[in-house]
Amino acid sequence: MSRLVKVGLTGGIASGKSRVADLLKKAGIPVIDMDAISKSLLDRDSDLQKKVISTFGPQILTQGKIDRAKVRELVFADPDKKQLLENWIHPIVRSEFERLASTEHQKGHRLVVCEAALLIEGGYRKSLDQLVIVLAPEAVRMKRLMERDRISQELAQQMIQAQCSDEQRKKLADHLIINDQDERNLSQQVDNLLTIWKKDGLL
Repeated sequence: MSRLVKVGLTGGIASGKSRVADLLKKAGIPVIDMDAISKSLLDRDSDLQKKVISTFGPQILTQGKIDRAKVRELVFADPDKKQLLENWIHPIVRSEFERLASTEHQKGHRLVVCEAALLIEGGYRKSLDQLVIVLAPEAVRMKRLMERDRISQELAQQMIQAQCSDEQRKKLADHLIINDQDERNLSQQVDNLLTIWKKDGLL
């Protein structure tokens, strides 16, 4: 069996990477959503739950369960606590990605996509073969983020600034997708990417 090629998909928050992921899925490419895995950990990993409650205190609980919105506000206001939480979560998520990627390989796929907001910040890049970056103007991302999550401009700004810059992302990118126009333009860029992978024998 040919070696599995692991491709990272990331971009600044509210850049549209999830839409790109949806288009890749429609093309039959397995996409593993690392952010979904990360979010589910707070619901199902009892050891992690104990660490988080012990560190952040009972104020993060709503009806006895960890409230991710409350955790988010706390970590984006305190970089040290944010780093601590990520240090706990990232190793578990990376391990789960490797397990799921191996399963897709056994099914016959030669390429699998790893979708993650903090793919670069979380240290995943070194274990990936290619990196696809989705870019969008910061003003557009701010507006999307505030409307999508119903959060203040201050929190939206904190969330954007907590990630690496687009300039840093560009330096690491193998493929760039610019999401600053309409859906048709975005789909065309994804089609161009699929064409490259087909020429490389990955699809």
